Amino acid sequence: MESTLFDADFMRKLEMLRLLARKVFRSPSHGERTTLRRGTSLEFSDYRRYQAGDDFRYIDWNVYSRLDRLFLKVFTAEEDLTIHLLIDTSQSMRLGTPPKLDYARRVAAALGYIGLNSLDRVGAVAFADELGTPMPPQRGRQQIFAMFRYFEALQCHGGTDVNRVLSNYARQSAKTGLAIVISDLFDANGYERGLDALAYGNFDVLLLQLVDEAEINPQFDGALRLHDIESTQQRRLTVNRRLLELYRQKMAAYLTQIETFCAKRNIEYLRASTIVPFEDLVLQYLRRGFYLN
Repeated sequence: MESTLFDADFMRKLEMLRLLARKVFRSPSHGERTTLRRGTSLEFSDYRRYQAGDDFRYIDWNVYSRLDRLFLKVFTAEEDLTIHLLIDTSQSMRLGTPPKLDYARRVAAALGYIGLNSLDRVGAVAFADELGTPMPPQRGRQQIFAMFRYFEALQCHGGTDVNRVLSNYARQSAKTGLAIVISDLFDANGYERGLDALAYGNFDVLLLQLVDEAEINPQFDGALRLHDIESTQQRRLTVNRRLLELYRQKMAAYLTQIETFCAKRNIEYLRASTIVPFEDLVLQYLRRGFYLN
């Protein structure tokens, strides 16, 4: 595949991650998720004692004739997991070395690749201050390169409105599932209501926050004019050691606040610097076993 983002080396790493994912997942076959549901599948699983209110159609009368007790047939039903990949394409994602958007595309492509190989449904949508044109959830390995083309076409534009776009997505989605939000979360209006909307909308939520090293530990010095890439705001200031230390403290407090918020909402949270190889982040995610809901 001719691509600077999804080249042969990238594909080799994806295949390595897919093989590792098969070892991590508890399911011995291709990632099916099964639950016990009475009478919803032809595949018999087990028996259990009949209880008042159970459906008589699933009583095993042969067992009753031998034991003089009522037992209910229990069947296994395959559950279809839908993975929703939501990628921040606001202007702040253009920054970084590598650019945060390029890193986000690789992480999203890796998770989508694993999902499609596991026969899950995978969909994607970009967002900034509005939701972009979505790639509807689809299933099958034949969708992999269409997904890659979708990610490769993404461009940074506009500001960020995490609360509004995630709330709209939760309201508009016809099918819930696993919502993976990939963003730097640089939004002056916050992120809490948007993540809450997904969680309260019966999505399992994974937040992957991407940061660049220059955002964590800037090396500025002297007189500067700062320009907000997502607005027209500018500010002149003189940077010294004391101001840099204050910035680092504020940044650390902000990251801790996000982590605490997610822990209270039972939202899975991973933070990664873009200097970390994308495959290491994906492997860390897989080892947590969050796919296995």
